[in-house]
Amino acid sequence: MLRRLGGCAVALALLVPAQATASPTAPAERAQATTKTKIVKLGHKPVRATTSTKVRLVFEGRKGQLVNLARVGATDECGGRVLRSGGKTVKHWAQGFWRLPRTATYTAINKPCRGAAKASVKLQVRKVVREDRLLPDSSTAVGSSTKVTHLVPFRILAQQIAQVNAGTFDLLRPDRSIVRNVGNDELAHLVSDMPGPMRYDQPSPVGRYFAVVDPGTTVSLGVTQLQPVAVDGPAVTVTRGTKDNVAAYLVFTGEAGQWIYPELTSATNDPTEVRWWIPQTLDVLGESPAAARATCPGGDQTSYCPIIQLPASGTYVMNVINGPGYGTAVNVRVRSAARATPATVNGSTVTYTVTNPGQWVVGELPELPRQASGGSDATVTLSNPTGSLGDWRVRTVSGYGRCNASVDFAACFDIHAPANAFTMTPTSLTSPAPWDAFEHSSVAILAVPPGATGSLDLAVTRPAS
Repeated sequence: MLRRLGGCAVALALLVPAQATASPTAPAERAQATTKTKIVKLGHKPVRATTSTKVRLVFEGRKGQLVNLARVGATDECGGRVLRSGGKTVKHWAQGFWRLPRTATYTAINKPCRGAAKASVKLQVRKVVREDRLLPDSSTAVGSSTKVTHLVPFRILAQQIAQVNAGTFDLLRPDRSIVRNVGNDELAHLVSDMPGPMRYDQPSPVGRYFAVVDPGTTVSLGVTQLQPVAVDGPAVTVTRGTKDNVAAYLVFTGEAGQWIYPELTSATNDPTEVRWWIPQTLDVLGESPAAARATCPGGDQTSYCPIIQLPASGTYVMNVINGPGYGTAVNVRVRSAARATPATVNGSTVTYTVTNPGQWVVGELPELPRQASGGSDATVTLSNPTGSLGDWRVRTVSGYGRCNASVDFAACFDIHAPANAFTMTPTSLTSPAPWDAFEHSSVAILAVPPGATGSLDLAVTRPAS
């Protein structure tokens, strides 16, 4: 009996240490099971794995090569990426990119994504191809190889706003940080470090950038120069872009209630150049305040000279657009209009005086109800033009609204809709008075050519009922 007990004791003693020895190895075995190692060549077929798996891709690389551990078709950037060689970690060039310090064997490691839902991922170690530098107002088509990562470099200079059109891509910033999955097939990506919506008065950060794009992508870069100007300050020269796109944003500070308009003169001594340029005033978010579409001095009934009343004090942008294929350069000056005394029905004559050369004049008209006949039954009459007013125009309008030529170019020229605006010229001194459309006050706008001075009188009359 004692012999049996002794044998059991020995067997138990032999069993317990064996179990105790086996238990610490279980986590190591589980860790080993979630690590995937594969020997590959640069540009290999993508390796399939999951985000919960640690993947080690071993490859041979040469000194100076720029390589990338790409997550093919993946949008989730959870989990890190490191590169090791000879027991040391290689310093990254950018996240997921490394410049190889020597010719050797390297291991690219894709770390598992902790605390997230398990998902499939395809991994590929690639050489990086640097495409030709992208220049403003130009485009480039990258190669079609799926075995390399395509980098398209471009630069942004001081006071420039840059927009990149490359579908959906990753943006490498000057500090080598990466902004993932920007842009789309419909809209270009604005290069900015400002949170929230685009601001038209804020330049893009200066520096060298890279667009990481899909194979076969056509990439284009639009650059617009910001030019700070002062209201009624000197003119600036705006030159047409090579692709007829927006050439300049003139940034200025205005006061609530100011009437602002662009004064254009030819920069090439060809007066016909001016007619191909469309300036419009926007707020910093690109919204167009209500614009009274005046007829340009010397222009016909379809000419477009916008003038707006600033709704609030602050920063605004005059966006200068070139008509497709026409014109090369124009001088632009941001002007404020003088104010005339408000007119009244059958009241005293109001004088519109141009004291500063080329300065337009705006005055309010009386509120007139729309009659059953369809009009206001009142008449605006001009008289006594003096000085050198040139080929002036007076536009009377009520109920004017927004007009954004960048969005709806053609609508900005539809100055006869609704039929509540009228134009007078040196040979046509009377017109119906607009009825009050309630959206905005009725006004009369005297538009004169640059350099003009003088005055004329305005009266509003209506027969006694």
